[in-house]
Amino acid sequence: MKTMKLAFSTLALVASVNVFAHGMMTMTYPKDGAMLMAQAERVELNFQNPMKVVSLKVVGSKGKPVSVRFNRDGATTKNFQTILPMLAPDSYTVHWKAMGEDGHMMKGSYGFMQH
Repeated sequence: MKTMKLAFSTLALVASVNVFAHGMMTMTYPKDGAMLMAQAERVELNFQNPMKVVSLKVVGSKGKPVSVRFNRDGATTKNFQTILPMLAPDSYTVHWKAMGEDGHMMKGSYGFMQH
């Protein structure tokens, strides 16, 4: 029984270290769920550890993508930003994928409303 407890404890410790080794999202702009009266000027993603954004899509409520340009060959960074074009009033979803310096891929999405 002691061997089993030790094995589970070791596994839990290794798993928790692995989770913290990757870049967790610390902040976005626009914030998830934001209702913006002023024009959103940029997409900003802030990570706990340096990440390389490899995919970024901004999509309106009817599935229409917004043209967003960014350097896919850019360096890893904790703070990623790219300029948005003028957005029409609508609900938008930002879909992103990023890769850590160790090659680990992460992805996520969040939404905001432009008035």
